[in-house]
Amino acid sequence: MATAWAQSRTLSGVVRDANGQPIPGANIVIRGTNRGATTDAQGRYTLSDVPATGRVQISSIGFLSKEQDLGNGQTSLDVSLAEDVANLEEVVVSGLATNVKRSNLANAVTLLDSKALTGTTTPTTTDGAFQGKIAGANIVANSSVPGGGFNLQFRGVSTLGASASQPLFIVDGVYIDNGQYSNGRSAANKAAAGSAASTQDNNANRLADLNPDDIETVEVLKGSSAAAIYGTRANAGVVIITTKRGKGGKTTVSFGQDVGISKAMSFYGGADWTEEKLTNYFDKSEIPLLREAKANGTYTDWERVVFGGTGQITNTRLGITGGNERTKFYVNGSMQNEKGIIKNTGFKRYSIRANIDHKLSSWLDFGVNSNYIVSDNDRGWTGNDNSYINYGYSLPYTKPYINLYPDANGRYPDNGSGVGENPLAVRDRAINNQKNNRVLQGFTVNARAINNERSSLTFRVNGGLDYQNGYALIWLPSDLQSQRAEANPGFAQDTRTEVFNSNVQLSAIYTQSLMDGRLNLTSSAGAVRLTKYLRSNFVRGTGLPAGVSNPSRGKVIDGFVDYQRNTDVGLFAQQDANFEDKVIGSVGIRFDKSTLNADFDKFYAFPRASLAVNAARFGDWAGSAVSQMKFRVAYGATAGLPTFGTTYSQLTVSGVGGLGGLVPSTILGNASIKPERATELEYGLDFGLFNGRVTGELTLYNKKVFDLIQPLTTAPTTGVTSTQINAADLTNRGLELTLGADVVRSSNFSWFVQPIFWYNRSKITRLAIPERLTGGFGATFGQWRVKEGFSPTQIVGQPRTDPNDPRSWTVYGDQQPKYELSLMNRITFLKNFEFSALLNYRHRFTVVSLSRVLWDEGGNTYDWNETDDIGNDGKTPNGIYRQNVNGLGDNGDPKPGYNPDVYSFLKLREVALYYRVPTATLKSVFGNTVSNVRFGVSGNHLLRWTNYTAGYDPENSNFGSLALGGGVDLGSSPAVRRMMFHIAVDF
Repeated sequence: MATAWAQSRTLSGVVRDANGQPIPGANIVIRGTNRGATTDAQGRYTLSDVPATGRVQISSIGFLSKEQDLGNGQTSLDVSLAEDVANLEEVVVSGLATNVKRSNLANAVTLLDSKALTGTTTPTTTDGAFQGKIAGANIVANSSVPGGGFNLQFRGVSTLGASASQPLFIVDGVYIDNGQYSNGRSAANKAAAGSAASTQDNNANRLADLNPDDIETVEVLKGSSAAAIYGTRANAGVVIITTKRGKGGKTTVSFGQDVGISKAMSFYGGADWTEEKLTNYFDKSEIPLLREAKANGTYTDWERVVFGGTGQITNTRLGITGGNERTKFYVNGSMQNEKGIIKNTGFKRYSIRANIDHKLSSWLDFGVNSNYIVSDNDRGWTGNDNSYINYGYSLPYTKPYINLYPDANGRYPDNGSGVGENPLAVRDRAINNQKNNRVLQGFTVNARAINNERSSLTFRVNGGLDYQNGYALIWLPSDLQSQRAEANPGFAQDTRTEVFNSNVQLSAIYTQSLMDGRLNLTSSAGAVRLTKYLRSNFVRGTGLPAGVSNPSRGKVIDGFVDYQRNTDVGLFAQQDANFEDKVIGSVGIRFDKSTLNADFDKFYAFPRASLAVNAARFGDWAGSAVSQMKFRVAYGATAGLPTFGTTYSQLTVSGVGGLGGLVPSTILGNASIKPERATELEYGLDFGLFNGRVTGELTLYNKKVFDLIQPLTTAPTTGVTSTQINAADLTNRGLELTLGADVVRSSNFSWFVQPIFWYNRSKITRLAIPERLTGGFGATFGQWRVKEGFSPTQIVGQPRTDPNDPRSWTVYGDQQPKYELSLMNRITFLKNFEFSALLNYRHRFTVVSLSRVLWDEGGNTYDWNETDDIGNDGKTPNGIYRQNVNGLGDNGDPKPGYNPDVYSFLKLREVALYYRVPTATLKSVFGNTVSNVRFGVSGNHLLRWTNYTAGYDPENSNFGSLALGGGVDLGSSPAVRRMMFHIAVDF
């Protein structure tokens, strides 16, 4: 080696892509050493002190890496890199302080880059961009109103409701909050009452605050084997978001503008009204109103008036990126404004982000990530309702011959249909608004104590904070039709929510290269501390003067204040080993304690281990046909913490004899409660064929969740009603398959196709309490059954199969689909045109829908007047027949009444066509001022095929992000298709 290094020289060259364009920021490294260089804006590099013989590795994000042997005396090397369509060269998380190339990963980690998120179309929210792109994910929208609201489940349910059901989100190392916080809407429309937060408030997830255009990559750790490094917060999976950073070189200014519209995908009502229909089934005294409306042209489909609007979409972005060898920066500002199809609904987001990286010296560097966001969301009035205020309740009962428009003085008439509120008055005058100010601040400091060709020792400090201050206003004016019937007309609630999350992590990373670079070891260890502070309060007033929305002016005033604070502390250690990219192994352990556990100071251990073997690198058997044949197995453990307050018996304040006193709650705390724990064994095969043109990833997993927290109903003689205990176990087993193929690859035409297939099966394996039903609206319409030996997402209800057994329910189906698959196509033609489309199919899942009940009772269902329902006598209108069978068909068959059924759908999630102006054309017109112009058209949810007839869309979740009971369609608004035009310019 001494002789070889003595004969060192300088190596230079250019790195280009398959089209001959230079690749800036590519890495050139002497294999087995830390010696390397980076290409400039023109793709050029210079590498000094190159040994006389050796092997050079060239890599860049988005391209397949290449290795090249150097000949004696060689001083120049030009390289062409092929596009990495399967993201095999991307670096993903392998530990709390370490990374690994995806081709060496021993877990199934889904990686979505910026092209997958925003390259086809611009999503309203980040979580909305995940649909159909993640194997093993069940993602359901809570509402079609702009601003989001999604229920995300990875590899089945991870809790039965007493722990976090949503994944942990981390942005640039900052643990962020993704909660849905009560705004009081359910109390206003009587869907829920009291001071407790309701799952039916139709709130958005706070992930809606993130600007999707800022994101570089999203890594999804779906199971415990990959998420074990995050310990007690990782039972539901982990989503790691990395935002864009400066790459150095020439400063680039990027401008983007999106303009679009949205329309309802379908309508549910529309049944015609006749004199015969009023005479036989409704109120014949309204016949004169019907005649008059049809005669003077005021006969109106009110559903189309409320839901038939055209939403307007604008999204403006301006970014600057650049820097030099010491300092790199990325600054981006955006303004998004999406108005919904319903008047006075919409979502506005203003965001500015600055990411700065600076190298203070050869051994010390730091990075700072700053993001300030303001969001303003008008949520409208959809979802469950017990006072007929929401559109989904009032419209089904509103007759088309009733006038709802205001008079010349702006006064809205009452809804003369007999049931419900005037939906136009609610739409135009009632308020359901949420505003949020948010600051995300992250930092990373790296200090290298050792940094030579064979080893390095780096000390790292990283973390940050997530602070948000939210405000919500609910207002129902006192002169609304529904409010005048109240004892104290007029409702207003002012809700304030303050959330502060912070985390800090100290770690040490030691790397060592042995056996002439053939064996590389990485050791890491450290500690992490997480804190969360939540303060939520509201003031609610009823009995308001006309025109007053201030709740403190109400006749009856009440309020509520909630404080929560918790802290987690973790210790971790991990050892990784890589032998020539042939055998890659990892073992690690994390110890966590939390103030949410009964024993604050008890550490719980979460081990992990993984092994990957790339058989294609052993010998010459693979040739050029097989580039990868990697077998992998992984094991890991995680946990889910009890919800705040589970360990304590609460005390409520009560007045006694004019003095304040404390009264024990009837719900008993449990000082012995333990966290819900999960272990997972995952194994699979990754393969690459024909120089990466065909790739595949097959994964099987078995995830077991223990000590699930369940309510134990106590005997009345105890003086308490219930307590929470660790009472259940469950398993999730499933399969995930992702394929990718460059079907055609040429200079003028290329076609990439990626099918994804997955399924999950859940079963409760232990239950120490009696079986129970949960979620929904009673057994008549279907509820989720928690019972040993059955799926926790199984939906059951009336009728009982055995009249003598009160628990012999009819099984309607399962909320989880039998399987799900997606198909992504991306076609490039004529060099500068790109077409992409994403199809998503969900097969046989059950929806609990009560929407048809309302529309049938109101006489407006689209098929109300028809007589073709199954079992119908051919004479009775379907809308009457379904009510007469009371949810039961012939011989106890749950069809065609209102019992849940099994459905499937196929959706065109995304589709787009773009054109990139040729570089030569830009140069001839703009000189060197404009480097890139790209414009195109796109759409979301443009087409849908489904057998779902009980509501607007089978993808609906009235109960927000509940682990069980979320898939209820009630009072929803139509699914929305979006069409957009895009233009992006780089200067």
